Amino acid sequence: MVNRPPDTPLDPRLEQAADWHARLQGDADQAVWLAFTEWLEADPRHRDAYDMVERTWRQIDRMPAPAVPGAVIDLASRRKPAAAPANLSRRWFLGGAAAAAAALAVTLTGRYAMAPAPEIFETPKGQRRTVQLADGSSVTLNSGTRLTVALADDRRAVVLERGEALFDVAKDPARPFTVAAGERLVTVVGTAFNVRHLDQAVTVTVTRGLVDVGGKDGGGKVRLTPGQQISARQGQPPGPVTSVDAQAATAWIDGRLSFDNAPLPQVLAELSHHYPAPMRAEGAAASLHFSGVLRLDGDQAHVLAALQALLPIAVARQGDSFVLSKHP
Repeated sequence: MVNRPPDTPLDPRLEQAADWHARLQGDADQAVWLAFTEWLEADPRHRDAYDMVERTWRQIDRMPAPAVPGAVIDLASRRKPAAAPANLSRRWFLGGAAAAAAALAVTLTGRYAMAPAPEIFETPKGQRRTVQLADGSSVTLNSGTRLTVALADDRRAVVLERGEALFDVAKDPARPFTVAAGERLVTVVGTAFNVRHLDQAVTVTVTRGLVDVGGKDGGGKVRLTPGQQISARQGQPPGPVTSVDAQAATAWIDGRLSFDNAPLPQVLAELSHHYPAPMRAEGAAASLHFSGVLRLDGDQAHVLAALQALLPIAVARQGDSFVLSKHP
């Protein structure tokens, strides 16, 4: 690796990312994770900085460990590294794109126990992905989703930055499983549930087990049972608990979208999360409603043709988007 000149200023975002990486190790509580979510969503460059720190950590983790008995990596240290102990067989010099690792200091304080680094999973628009976690849980990511997972000895924490994911959580009473999404915190022990974090709103749907949904501080919890759903917009209190068809709400995992008398603008907004060109209804078409199932395994032209076959609409391309209008 290329050494970073000692007088080169460190990007403050990388400094902050290194701090967060340290705090998210084994002793991070729910409040820390929620604060991390706010920092991550405050600036897209924060995500890039955190990714850089995580990649650097993984590069270091693959190297031979320093020959210092009991040494730990203290990611939170902001002190200038002290002179290396006499028995330290390797010094760590990182620079260039990995400048954030200047904050990594080998110490003997034991303040932070070694724990697996948080993992980031992401899907581009139009793709879905299922990942198996080390605790036996599985997460299916919908189109355009990004989340961070950290598994520790006493807790399992996920931050859903954006998108939608279906969680099937392995039972482990000693390690609660939490999902932070915007202003909401979902807490479970072992269950299956869907969390959607899009368009400044969070929606939680339970398919199996029990789920508690609360505010940032974990308070004001509402308990959901299978077939129940709750939604909340950013900056607003959550709406009432409603009963839904959980299978229909999670049909996207099979490449399907199910609608029951849904306004056409709502249908198009949902489809726009899966296809590259946005779609909108204009004029009288905006008052139409749609019931049915649309498959996502075809291209955008295919799904628009399906809508045309079921509704009295015409489709026209305008610039980089599709506009749907009602037939006279």
